[in-house]
Amino acid sequence: MRRSRWGGDDVKSQTFTSFDGRIGRQTWWLAQIVVWIATAAAMFAGAALLALSGVDNYAAGFSLMHSLVFIILIANLYFSFTVNTKRWHDHGRSGWWNLALFVPVVGPLLGLVMLGFLAGEEGDNRFGPPAVTGAEEPSQRFGRA
Repeated sequence: MRRSRWGGDDVKSQTFTSFDGRIGRQTWWLAQIVVWIATAAAMFAGAALLALSGVDNYAAGFSLMHSLVFIILIANLYFSFTVNTKRWHDHGRSGWWNLALFVPVVGPLLGLVMLGFLAGEEGDNRFGPPAVTGAEEPSQRFGRA
């Protein structure tokens, strides 16, 4: 495992950028919250900048806003897929299971239950060791035997 430049393991810094490895439920929920808050903030900032820019031509401003929303949603899709893929890996499934999320009604429910609420596989699987959750015994956390 690579070490980050700050001395810790480089796993957390790759949560949004790498499709490799596994993450637990807590990390998945936190990553989803971060992605959606960042998306909402970027859209709000884009709308505010567009409103303050003084674009007089409605069509030009509208197409600029559509372009901005498209770019933000592509970034959201990428970051969501990286996080979801790692969570599917925790269940021993391929990242291709992300495609199941596009099945109307059933897909999002399946994703929410499998990714958000069901625990992953206990030991190592073909995608690597289980994610470190920080949920070990308090005595282990504070270095006491």
